[in-house]
Amino acid sequence: MTKQDIPRNSSIDRRTVLGLLSGSLAALAGCSGLSDSSDGGDGSAGPPEEQSDYIEETKIKVVRNNELALEVAVTDDIDPSSVSIITESGREFSSDYFSSGETRTSLLLTEGDDNNEPLPRGQHTLYFRGDGIETEIPLELGTTFEFEKAVPGTEHEKIRDDSLGVVVRNVGQRTGAATRTILNGENKANAPFEPIKPGETGIVEFTFLLANGSQCVKVEETTVREEELTVGFFWSDPVTVTQPIKYTDRFDSTGNGCKRTLAGEPEVVTATSVETETET
Repeated sequence: MTKQDIPRNSSIDRRTVLGLLSGSLAALAGCSGLSDSSDGGDGSAGPPEEQSDYIEETKIKVVRNNELALEVAVTDDIDPSSVSIITESGREFSSDYFSSGETRTSLLLTEGDDNNEPLPRGQHTLYFRGDGIETEIPLELGTTFEFEKAVPGTEHEKIRDDSLGVVVRNVGQRTGAATRTILNGENKANAPFEPIKPGETGIVEFTFLLANGSQCVKVEETTVREEELTVGFFWSDPVTVTQPIKYTDRFDSTGNGCKRTLAGEPEVVTATSVETETET
């Protein structure tokens, strides 16, 4: 029996990857004792630890310089030498080795000069290799976030007093991450990556949005403007709301509205879909 490995650090088309895997995995499953409960990639795969008894846990976390990584922990029953993420188009996105005797390693989920280009959402594969081990386990990325509420910084300890916080809830089945804020169509800032698990909430800060004395507007007595706030995510469509902001004259002599306060409830704007990686 000849073992067929996917070359490291190379781009391979999907047909080649599937050809290697379909031939070698079937043969190796019998002699290695390693099996998985892959659902065949029908779009309903749970987390990898639900697909195989040999995966103890996986979790998305922030590492190094605000990079996102998938931490993979295997049980003591197997001893793989390496694991790779193979995208649904057949490209090896990232890979890492397991140190001798270690059962845990991490795979980067972002790439590019600024580490802001994520592994696209979709149906990918964790590919394990080692002595007598070669198997694939589904890795699916994609979730849904919903707007929950807007919170002034004075009412939330995690953000500045003169900022506005947008609270979002992960209503999907997988972890996602808030990545940037957009104000009135213009990129305002890259948000610190914040992985948000299914069922949990996170707050994203729009800095200085409620700061007095900056970006004054001409007013007679009171002026209300609709500010469009967008939170961008990895592996989810963005969430956009319009929030009325009231500008009032702070000094009677200026005629400028320099004091800003919330003026009503935000309204959710229909999200625009984000494309997944296309097959090549």
